[in-house]
Amino acid sequence: MQPLDSIDLAIVKTLQENARSSYQDIATQVGVSRVTINERIRKLIENGVIEGFHARINAQRIGYQVTAIVGLTTVQGCEAYRTTKELQQIVEVEEVHVVTGRYDYLVKVRAQDNEDLLHILFNKIDQVYGFQRAETMMVLSSPIEKCGIDIQQILNNSQAVIKE
Repeated sequence: MQPLDSIDLAIVKTLQENARSSYQDIATQVGVSRVTINERIRKLIENGVIEGFHARINAQRIGYQVTAIVGLTTVQGCEAYRTTKELQQIVEVEEVHVVTGRYDYLVKVRAQDNEDLLHILFNKIDQVYGFQRAETMMVLSSPIEKCGIDIQQILNNSQAVIKE
C-alpha cells in the first residue's frame, strides 16, 4: 500500500464529512480535476482505504431507544470463529470487537426498549456458539461517536506518512 498523499487525505476527509459529495464538488474543494478525483477514489477503494459509503442513521429516531455494550466470555478453540459468525446474524448487533482482557468480545447492541434488550440477550446472544457468560452495560449517553478515524486529526498531527 502506497502512503496517502495530501490529495488522498483531502478526498477522504471530504467524503467523511459528506459521502454524497459529487466528484466535481470534491475536485473544486481539493483543487484538481474531476477525472483525478474519480481515479483517486477508485484506487482508494481498490486498496481498501475506503471500505464503503454509508448513511449514518439515528437509532433513536427509528425506535431503537436502548444501546448496550455486552462483555461476552466464550469458549476458546478451533471453532471460535462460529461465535463471530453467529453474532453477525443478529440484526440488533451493531458492532463486535474481539478484545483482550476480561472478555473475549465487546458487542454493541441496539434495542427498542428494555424488554426488547432482554429478549435479545436471552434468546439470541446467550444462544451463540461458545457462550459462557455475559455482562451487559447500559449506555446512558454517547457524547462522542465517530464514523472511522478522524482524517483531520491525522492532517493536524502530521504523524501520517504523507508523500508530496
